[in-house]
Amino acid sequence: MEGVNIWENAEWTVQTRNIIKALKEFPENSKIILLLRHSHRNNPTASEKMYELKLTPQGHQIATIFGQKLPISRSIRLFHSVVERCQETAEDILAGFESVGGKGALNGTLTPLFHAGTAPKFFLNVFKNENPLEFMYRWAVGFYSPDKITPFQSYCQNAANVIWNRIKDAQENGIDIHVTHDIFLIALKYGWFGLPPDQDWVPFLGGVAFVLTENEIKLFDRDRFHSIPNPYWWKNKNSLRL
Repeated sequence: MEGVNIWENAEWTVQTRNIIKALKEFPENSKIILLLRHSHRNNPTASEKMYELKLTPQGHQIATIFGQKLPISRSIRLFHSVVERCQETAEDILAGFESVGGKGALNGTLTPLFHAGTAPKFFLNVFKNENPLEFMYRWAVGFYSPDKITPFQSYCQNAANVIWNRIKDAQENGIDIHVTHDIFLIALKYGWFGLPPDQDWVPFLGGVAFVLTENEIKLFDRDRFHSIPNPYWWKNKNSLRL
């Protein structure tokens, strides 16, 4: 019952519960893109490296419950970062979904979910002197040399070319679930939808869900829906038939 209690009452699961509720509000036969942070992990100790951290027992439990709560009227495809806790999250979501009769597939890693074209140890060095919020704004305005990290808009637009275009191959009424890290999720929210980062950082298993249409994006973020015009760079490059 511990996992159920955490799911129903923990503060860090509020956003993921909201996502489950919101998925029922998207139009039938729509193809949904869901961008999620991985499930619960501990903070690293002095001897641990961030990329080595795996999910905690509650992280596994909540990811599985999330999968069980997904609408089984939709099929799912899961993509994830190369980092093990993201793969664990995707595997747990799929296991939970299949345990209640859902149909889905684990489709492996996608580069934009874990790589922004950085120089070696860039993040390690930058976070010695800056907090993540400062970094995000500086990256967005072109503060860093392209030799250190791919320019912000280039990263976001390249990620859209991979993630947004892939939804065209999904089944009608399907959900593509992308499990990533907080930095990349916050960046893509900002670069895709113009939703700036703030002190309310994305929680574990938090994220955004959206549907692409010919003229606009129907987006769910935190606790509400938004209708956002398609960005010019997407309209100029693509003709959507979703």
